[in-house]
Formats: sequence, C-alpha cells, structure tokens
Amino acid sequence: MEFFEVIIRNKRFKEFQPDQSLTSEQIKQLLACAQLAPTLSDIQNYTFIIIDSDLIQEVAAKTEGFKWMKDAAAIFAVVVVEEEDDDVNIIDAIISSSQLMMAATANNLGCNFIVDFDHDTIARLLGVMDSRLTVMGLIPVGKTSDEGSQGYKRTLAELSNHNKLGEPYIFE
Repeated sequence: MEFFEVIIRNKRFKEFQPDQSLTSEQIKQLLACAQLAPTLSDIQNYTFIIIDSDLIQEVAAKTEGFKWMKDAAAIFAVVVVEEEDDDVNIIDAIISSSQLMMAATANNLGCNFIVDFDHDTIARLLGVMDSRLTVMGLIPVGKTSDEGSQGYKRTLAELSNHNKLGEPYIFE
C-alpha cells in the first residue's frame, strides 16, 4: 500500500471481527515499525505489552466505555517511564505508537488509541507495579467489522498560518 493511502485509510476503529489473532510475524512487524520511530531522546524509554486471548477479555471488561476491545486480535499497552517535569518519554512513546498504528493500517488491520481508562487498574492487571511507569495508552488491533471514523478534521486553511499566527497561508 502506498504511503499516502495508508495515511488516508488510518482511522479509529471500534468494531473488530471476533475470534481472530495476530501471528508472531505480524506482531514482530508492527513492533519493528514502532522501534524505528524517530525519538527526541534516542533512548526509547517506553515499552509495549502485547495482550492477547483471555487477557484481552479482562482488559476490555475493566475499561468502561471500551468493552468493544474484547474482539481485538491483540492490544498493545504502551508503558512509559514518566520523569518529573519532562514529557520527552511520553512524546517518544506517542510517535512510536503512531508508527505502529500506521503499520497496522498498511497491513489492512484496524486500530485505535485509547487513553481514557483507569490507569491504575490496568497497570495492576498487566503487572506494571513500578511507580515510575505508567500505562499511557492501549492500542487495540485487528481485522475490522466497521468502516472506521476519522472524526472531525479542520480544513488546511484552519490548520495553517504563514510566518505569523493569524496570517493565513495561501495555497496556490
């Protein structure tokens, strides 16, 4: 799939086909793309926990409003080292997660990025007990049953300024 097609097809999915799984090779490919993401710190102070089978059911049950994750083939939990007054690790983890999601899209898999859940409950469930670590997000991945949603998108004119804030960039 061409790069710009991946960008256009990358959406939020909330319905996955039940009874599916990812192969070890698929997981390795998604993680390899995440691993290659450019970072601010060059230390990749984050990790992914790959959640599959029965634990998916438990995670979905513990995430109010996101029970639809139960049918995902896998959930990638993004765990980051939080350092006081420094968001570099979080930014790096987000960039890496974005590349993982683009890789999923390129492989005709749907995904989503969930951050609104009880972080302490999910951390305990996943064995993340070090107080410096945070389960920052959950990325459910799998074959989809819906068309996905891109949500509201502002126009390019609304997103762009020329040299100064409030000066519109004029596209030719």
